[in-house]
Amino acid sequence: MYPSHRPTTGLQKALIAAGAALMGFGDPTDGSHIAALGDATANGWFGRMRAQMLASASGRRILRERPEIAFTDASWEALGALPAGSFGRSYYEQMARNGISWATRPPVRFVDNEEDAYMLLRFRQCHDFYHTVLDLDISVVEELAIKVFEWQQTGLPVGLIASAAGPLRLPPDERRRFFQHYLPWALQCGRQAKPIIA
Repeated sequence: MYPSHRPTTGLQKALIAAGAALMGFGDPTDGSHIAALGDATANGWFGRMRAQMLASASGRRILRERPEIAFTDASWEALGALPAGSFGRSYYEQMARNGISWATRPPVRFVDNEEDAYMLLRFRQCHDFYHTVLDLDISVVEELAIKVFEWQQTGLPVGLIASAAGPLRLPPDERRRFFQHYLPWALQCGRQAKPIIA
């Protein structure tokens, strides 16, 4: 269906999702588990994201041309030379501050439709844009807030699953902060913000 596709049955997807959720709960800093959870649970949930893409000229162009977010060394360093306060410079600084590379997003494997697989790849590649736009770093509580925001924006179940199970790992003070501050804030922002995916 696409180069990284791995055909799986519904039962296999359920087992992958369960295993990935358990592994992700054990080590929330390993994005490969969340990626597998997203792959295994996303089939059939792309309606909202597709509608958002088709509702704007830029979204339709993205679906037609299928660009991927990638940089050469020179183009990446050029972001750091952009004016302070620009999105590109803020994105570059956020990634550098957190020691993250744009090239670490795993490929989509278990989505059984080629266009849906591209949308999930775009969703995955845009994750760090959300960090930049929302001015959140990579602590567990801030990652959970981004997952809530992503779920509100896209309707993909991975955000809902992660934000429901993730708080169980938090120390009591962080859990309280998540439920009192981050959760209502992320729900409101996700509902009110223009869809970022397009």
